[in-house]
Amino acid sequence: MAYLIKIIILCTYFISLYFSIFWLVTLEEKLSKVKQEKKNKKQPTVYPFVSIIIPAYNEEDTVQSTIASVLNLDYPKNCYEIIVIDDGSTDSTSEKIDASIKNNSSVPVIFKKQKNQGKAAALNWGLSKSKGDFFACLDADSVVESDILKKMLLFYQEHEKNIVIVTPLMKIVKPKNLLQKFQRVEYILAAFIQRLMGDIDCIYIAPGPFSLYRTKIIQDLGGFDEKNITEDQEIAYRVQSHHFKIRQCPEAFVRTVAPRNLAEFYKQRNRWFKGSLFNLMKYKKMFLNRKYGDFGIFQLPLNLSVYLLGIITFCFFTYYIVKPIWQTVYKIILLNFDIGTILKQFFSSSFDILQLDLGIMFVLYVALSIALYFFYVSHQFSNEKMFEEGVVYLFPYFFLYYVLLSVISIIVLLEMIVGKKQKW
Repeated sequence: MAYLIKIIILCTYFISLYFSIFWLVTLEEKLSKVKQEKKNKKQPTVYPFVSIIIPAYNEEDTVQSTIASVLNLDYPKNCYEIIVIDDGSTDSTSEKIDASIKNNSSVPVIFKKQKNQGKAAALNWGLSKSKGDFFACLDADSVVESDILKKMLLFYQEHEKNIVIVTPLMKIVKPKNLLQKFQRVEYILAAFIQRLMGDIDCIYIAPGPFSLYRTKIIQDLGGFDEKNITEDQEIAYRVQSHHFKIRQCPEAFVRTVAPRNLAEFYKQRNRWFKGSLFNLMKYKKMFLNRKYGDFGIFQLPLNLSVYLLGIITFCFFTYYIVKPIWQTVYKIILLNFDIGTILKQFFSSSFDILQLDLGIMFVLYVALSIALYFFYVSHQFSNEKMFEEGVVYLFPYFFLYYVLLSVISIIVLLEMIVGKKQKW
């Protein structure tokens, strides 16, 4: 049994190390290009008409900030329109939308309130009314910087003609608690990895907060899948399956509100993880298929391995952390809470460095060193300070946050086995 556990640990470490080194090599190859893009201060040569679609469902606390950020875009007011859809909200979202657009006279606004049909249906309705050569989807809990549209359209103009989607660099609105601080770091790291993924055609999600699309091509592809619970990921898979390009614009910043508590966080990640599995099954023809390049050979296996690593992480955390803690507590109970005896046993135990498995430790430390390097570079890339929210919270982030994610991934797998359904 001990040998089996050791083999599993080694396999887990080497898989993690492989992906870490892959992204490290990709970074070194593309670093000069990334730095050059950060220095790009050009302006678009033309200003195409753009439709901005905002689907909303029970977003009374944030929708007004979202609409205000779009109304204040640094972009010719006669070159964009706003389409807002209240998808059956049960709170005061519609009233807040009415108040936001009531005194607007500079930008055309279309507003519709419909029965709850899901985000994809709301987007498709907006897409059917769109007049723009491009359209952007903006979640009603996010705000954009005023120059975002110019930067993203310039990205279209200066890069390959077959780019269909340009994604923004997502950040978290000022975190107010430990969970949101965890998500802030996660988003910073993910944004940087997504930038690298674009260079090898491996972006597999078009985030809801202000991804920008070529309208005609998305319409030709059939719009958004209304039966899919992660329509932003499904449309990216579909675009990749037709050999179109998806890129991230590294200077296009958008901020979104992170889940504030474990209940909201669980609901969000449960939907994300479940939707990811659905899309892996839907596009299984691309899996390990050389026809789809790195996306099929590298990215899809990576997406699937996340669930395997989640199961392994949870099992090892339980075996090496939870079990010893429980055994210690059990001993304390048996000894009638005689803490002195436990401490005497602890300090009398000898430590022999030769008992350590130096091979496993070496792999672990190399992977951890690469992770810390990416942590540093990703903050530089996102114009974020590394220790803006302090230092102490980083320890539980690296050692506990991903255990939490692994628990959710296991729950998702169990729910899919029993056939539990989920709505937006």
